[in-house]
Amino acid sequence: MKRDLARLARETFEVRVVGGGIHGLAAAYDAAQRGFSVALVERGDFGSGASFNHQKTIHGGLRYLQTGDLKRMRESILERRTLARIAPHLLTPLPFLMPTYRKLTRSRLAMWVAFRTDALVGSDRNDGVTPRLHLPPGRLLSKAECLEAFPDVRQKGLTGGALWHDYQVRNTDRLNLAFALAADAAGACLANHVEAVAPLLENGRAVGVRVRDALTACEFDVQGRMTLNAAGAATGRLMAAFGRTEAHPLIKAMNLVTRRPFSGPALASSTDEGRMLFIVPWEGRAVAGTSHSPQPCGPDELAVSDRELTWFIGQVNEAFPSLRLAVEDVTLVHRGIVPAARNRKGEWGLEGHFRLRDHAADGVEGAVSLVAVKYTTGRGVAEAAVDLVARKLGRRVPSRTAQVPLPGGEVADLETLEDMVRRDAAGLIDNEVAAQLALTYGSSYSALLQVVRESPALAVRLADGVPVIAAQVVHAVREEMTFTLTDLVTRRVPLGSMGHPGETAASACAALMARELGWDAARTERELQQLRDFYRPV
Repeated sequence: MKRDLARLARETFEVRVVGGGIHGLAAAYDAAQRGFSVALVERGDFGSGASFNHQKTIHGGLRYLQTGDLKRMRESILERRTLARIAPHLLTPLPFLMPTYRKLTRSRLAMWVAFRTDALVGSDRNDGVTPRLHLPPGRLLSKAECLEAFPDVRQKGLTGGALWHDYQVRNTDRLNLAFALAADAAGACLANHVEAVAPLLENGRAVGVRVRDALTACEFDVQGRMTLNAAGAATGRLMAAFGRTEAHPLIKAMNLVTRRPFSGPALASSTDEGRMLFIVPWEGRAVAGTSHSPQPCGPDELAVSDRELTWFIGQVNEAFPSLRLAVEDVTLVHRGIVPAARNRKGEWGLEGHFRLRDHAADGVEGAVSLVAVKYTTGRGVAEAAVDLVARKLGRRVPSRTAQVPLPGGEVADLETLEDMVRRDAAGLIDNEVAAQLALTYGSSYSALLQVVRESPALAVRLADGVPVIAAQVVHAVREEMTFTLTDLVTRRVPLGSMGHPGETAASACAALMARELGWDAARTERELQQLRDFYRPV
């Protein structure tokens, strides 16, 4: 995957996608797979916005039964199954436990009805899925069973528990990147760190986008027939330029990665005000979330203040009193700016449904905007968006992205995959590194081994106790469009997704990138400082 700005400026594309989060990347892949010429620009790194803010779970939509939204529940079940089919190397089943109480909406009866409905609506949830990823039906637990798994649960009114399974994504950033790699393989022209400055309009039609390359500060035009605006928090700005001036409220969503050890099922509990939070086990640690800011924010207000962090920790401790979480326990704050809507109580929360806007209704032909939140259904929502774009282009070509494995997903059985890597890597790397390559790259691991064969010195680990090798850094720069140290550490290699990887590993990565990209000493130190800044306020 190469960043080809000359092609981006030279060609006239049928579809221009603005935004490289999960929705934009999946849309670029979908459109390119259907045979359209596609360009995508992302002002930051791929998946660096709201798609980075993630609790590492893929949900089947059980929560939508509270509002009777069977359609969304069905969509979630289908897309959860699709991800298990096309990216099996990145998923694993994860149990969830929620205590039941006498309150009607959280009673044993309510959960019994929910599980029965889920069994009917999702009777095909395991069809075509590798046996390792089969999900069992939900079931009710006795009070004693609930207390055994969740000893510090609030016991007043406790009647038992409800246990169900969804998926955990070991590495959501590699899943985002898999869609980018798939789009590139299908012929799309992708460029990160390229911002859409303004649309080009002629006689009431969008004919292109003026863009700015953040790495060189140069500006140029990207020409094309249709623009799909999937810019996440910045979507409203382009919508306004296309004539849609309605309010586009946003809120900040956050998850906390902690150093607290945690295993077993993910636990659900509520704050004093009734807001549901989860503690999820991930890589042996506890991840808490998701919290939303109580008031709307601007599209660029991504920084998390000390006050916001303290408030969020207080919310977590209300829901899980025995956790006694403190600021020093937090190693990373996942955060993203997402579309918001008011609930029936007038409180701000996540926008419930995705929205597509054909700006022909606003007097501008050739432009469609996509507003969406849910990660699980990102591929399916992108397919719907490309369906509309295809109709506008006068071509009805079916999508196949639900059937074709993503790069790395060609081998469904993880045990088989790990055996393959260990066999092919014998004499090159140790078994711990081999297992990490299988989990990170799936069936695409051979590209990493080829780097090691060509340069055996790159088999060295980046730091003691870290099963990540120098070859992965070199591969990320050469083949995965990696231009900053923060891009590398947080989204390309499994080093910094739980917190700062330590100065030894960070410096080793910076030195390798400096050699590949020609950084001088000042640039290298600036990259190291920007990586430290990324983890603030912790």
